[in-house]
Amino acid sequence: MYWNFGEIVPPQPVEPFGAKSGRVAVEIGFGNGEFLQYLAELKTDSLVVGMEISQWCITKAARRALSARAQNVRLLHGDARYLLKYAFEPGSISEVFMNFPCPWPKKRHEGRRVTHGEFVGLLWSRLIEGGIFSLATDVDWYAETAAKTFSEMRGFAVSGPEHNGTRDYATKYERKWRAMGRDIYTIRALKTAMRTGGGTIVEEAMPSIEEYGAETALAPAARDFRRAVTALDGENIEGPGYIAAFRDTFTGERGQSLVKVISTDEGFEQHFYIRIRENDGKIQVSADAVGRPYHTPGVRAAVRHVAKRLSA
Repeated sequence: MYWNFGEIVPPQPVEPFGAKSGRVAVEIGFGNGEFLQYLAELKTDSLVVGMEISQWCITKAARRALSARAQNVRLLHGDARYLLKYAFEPGSISEVFMNFPCPWPKKRHEGRRVTHGEFVGLLWSRLIEGGIFSLATDVDWYAETAAKTFSEMRGFAVSGPEHNGTRDYATKYERKWRAMGRDIYTIRALKTAMRTGGGTIVEEAMPSIEEYGAETALAPAARDFRRAVTALDGENIEGPGYIAAFRDTFTGERGQSLVKVISTDEGFEQHFYIRIRENDGKIQVSADAVGRPYHTPGVRAAVRHVAKRLSA
């Protein structure tokens, strides 16, 4: 496993990845964490990994796992499109679950859907042979589109959409919506041995933390330093697969400043700050630890761009 993100529950390292059987189950978008807890209790010999973009949901799920003393739960905070690619090796996940994800109905958000071909290809690459992806939704067109996209991958055997079928565990929203008379649709996609089409998967090793910062030459005079930092506001840089935009600057004492950056790597967007400080007559430039951005090419390029501009 790549696993450079750090586990939230529990904090100590695990070998091999915490699973006695070597099997890993993943839930994408776990909400309040109740289904994740159900998986952990059902699959005691497997590692159960939850991915969620909401910090509040991460907090609630962590409390659940700690209260239940679940030793086989790990939580990842971030976008599943990025986490699946960089936190897991190919062919390492046994099961992936998505319960009632946002269907992202607007055309401009199509790339966020599980029905998007690149995401389906990424799922295929991370599942073991015989691994299963399960989707539950209350949106009929979303279920139909997902089934069609997975079927066209040719590396999946798809069953469904099943209409109002019986499920082993009903989540909070499922219980609520069934009580309201709303329909529920489920699909299951089994990974087969061969694939002849689908999304493009780009493999990249995660950079080490040492690559994450930069140190410039001697610091300029205080007035020139503030001018150089302020001049970064509004600049944009581009590279293979990434864009970084510098949007705000905050200057304080010499060598103590922040620059706000918005970076996009193949559609994965992050907002973070670059911290600038003086140390022994040199300017140190690094991504601010408070935001904890993932070490994408766009983030590293932004840090190096600031270091280069200030040293110039």
